[in-house]
Amino acid sequence: MMQRNDVTETISLIQQKADLEARLHLIPYPGSPEIKTSHNHKYLYVRSRVGSRNTSTYVGPYSDDLYQMLVRDNRECRRLKKEIRAIRSRLAILGYQENELSPEIIQNLDFARAHIKESIYDQAVLEGVATTFPQTEDILENRAVSGLKASDIQKILNLKHAWEFILDPDVIQFPSTLSFLIGYEAQ
Repeated sequence: MMQRNDVTETISLIQQKADLEARLHLIPYPGSPEIKTSHNHKYLYVRSRVGSRNTSTYVGPYSDDLYQMLVRDNRECRRLKKEIRAIRSRLAILGYQENELSPEIIQNLDFARAHIKESIYDQAVLEGVATTFPQTEDILENRAVSGLKASDIQKILNLKHAWEFILDPDVIQFPSTLSFLIGYEAQ
């Protein structure tokens, strides 16, 4: 049985891992930059491994700035992956196991993600936020919105973050035991 400190640390590590994975997914071209020449013109590609295959993705014509950005992204990608591996190791020591989600749960997650904007809009209206569906979409996509109070925008963003937390596979897989609820409450 997990101790209260272990549960708190596990929750913290899961959140850190989710943040790192989100940052990793924001990197537009994860992989090693390479320069290819064709007809005396240089082009930038990014080489990465997808499954068991190496792939090469075209980025654009060569420029020093673009090349340096790709080098920085590659370095950041490697650093993030290293941190994620360290967190997974610590989670394994604490007894946390990442399990594959069943096909039914994956289907439910896909359905929820497909309808998340409608759900957030409906919940915002229930909370008394005077918004329209297009305004809610703009807020969720980080676009400028006028005519809404800052507190109403914050309510919509809080609903978005709550849904992101609920739909996180690590959160779904974590057992909802009394020790988990007490440990989570203590934070």
